[in-house]
Amino acid sequence: MSGARRSVYRVLLGDQADRLQPQLSNYVDGAVRGEAGIGRGVYEFAGPSKAWLAPLFALMARANALFGERGENVGLTVVNVPHADGRGRVCLSSTRSFAFPGVTRAMEDTMLAGRDGLLHDFLGRRRFLEVSLRLGVSSEGWLRMRSVGTWLWLGRLRVPVPRIFSARVDLTERWDSATASQEVEVTLTHPVLGRVFEYRGSFTYEPRGGPIDAVDTAAIDRRF
Repeated sequence: MSGARRSVYRVLLGDQADRLQPQLSNYVDGAVRGEAGIGRGVYEFAGPSKAWLAPLFALMARANALFGERGENVGLTVVNVPHADGRGRVCLSSTRSFAFPGVTRAMEDTMLAGRDGLLHDFLGRRRFLEVSLRLGVSSEGWLRMRSVGTWLWLGRLRVPVPRIFSARVDLTERWDSATASQEVEVTLTHPVLGRVFEYRGSFTYEPRGGPIDAVDTAAIDRRF
């Protein structure tokens, strides 16, 4: 399969994408050029915001969705692969590896540009958790996302998660000219418990040009 012809971000941002910082614009348009890429960096903090929540998030570690470890100065590697799924829809699949002392945890996801104007992010090795997010660009040219819905996939059954049981996801991504790196902050905030999970830090990104090999999208091809 050749690389996707459009960026999943630009499809959803439209003209807003022109307001992105130049370095961010180059990053989000990697799919237009058919580029995979690898980012490496260090996160100031990653994991559950509260120590007593660690066992809950640890349950999701085997699914490569979230994890129970928490710590500072956590090494990060992220691999992005833009592609089209079996229906020709624009997608971006990523694997983030967090290096904790003695163990490395992975988070896998596939992002899809939905016809509803939202980004649909399928998390986990089997893409069992779906989060829809609204994208925007701040006055500073930063990329922002905020979730508006969450679903569980049980086979082919899409089950909405009530707001009281789900956490709002907020993401901010920006270019820091002082460090020549990409800064990212992701938080999960529960309506009762407050902030429950987060990771924040910086990385440098290296595009890998050329055609993209086929990506296994069976986990999302059968969904809406």
